[in-house]
Amino acid sequence: MATKAKTAAKDGAAKRTRRAYLPAAERKKQIIAAAQKVFAEKNLQGARTRDLAEAAGVNQATIFEHFESKEALFREAVIQPLSDAMRGMYDRVKAYDAAATPDELADLAFESAKRHTQDMAEVLPLLVSALFSDPEMGREFYRKQIAPLNRQRGTVLDGLTREGIDLEFVGLANFGMLFAIALENHFGTGKTDLTHMARQFGRMSTGGFARDKEKDAIGKRIDDDEAG
Repeated sequence: MATKAKTAAKDGAAKRTRRAYLPAAERKKQIIAAAQKVFAEKNLQGARTRDLAEAAGVNQATIFEHFESKEALFREAVIQPLSDAMRGMYDRVKAYDAAATPDELADLAFESAKRHTQDMAEVLPLLVSALFSDPEMGREFYRKQIAPLNRQRGTVLDGLTREGIDLEFVGLANFGMLFAIALENHFGTGKTDLTHMARQFGRMSTGGFARDKEKDAIGKRIDDDEAG
């Protein structure tokens, strides 16, 4: 009787722990979603396959049925979504070209900045993981994805940039401001108002921060320092 009871208990436990069937595409999405959380917390090197499997509710063999390696999973769960997000941010900047008046430009700048700040805040953990988990992978991601988009962003803002400001620097500065806002939102006091930050970012992007009377003097001083 005891043996039958133990067997029945084991069978019951097996049924309770048996995974629900999912089509391969859905199972893959489930693994990717879980992997994003694990990689954001532990980065590529720190995340073990066992961690990834447990988070996804599958066994380790299932991971390798869908991805040839942990690195392949990292690329699909982290690198690809980030690349898509960065391109989306760039595409929204191009909307500035449609502005016919200063008021329209201000409205477009604010809406674009609001989306940019929200997007960067959301992807920050994955972005940090992508850049710093593995030196070679991070370098490749930056050079092939982020750097070209930063340069393109500067080019798109050409008509809004005053003379003497390097367009590539404009792209870097905009990315840097978004990254800093996301850091403050993630690690700060928890009271970051992203809408307010977006408005400030939009103003900086379209008008700079120096007073009109000082712009020429400051610009000339910087140019002189560089020439010296």
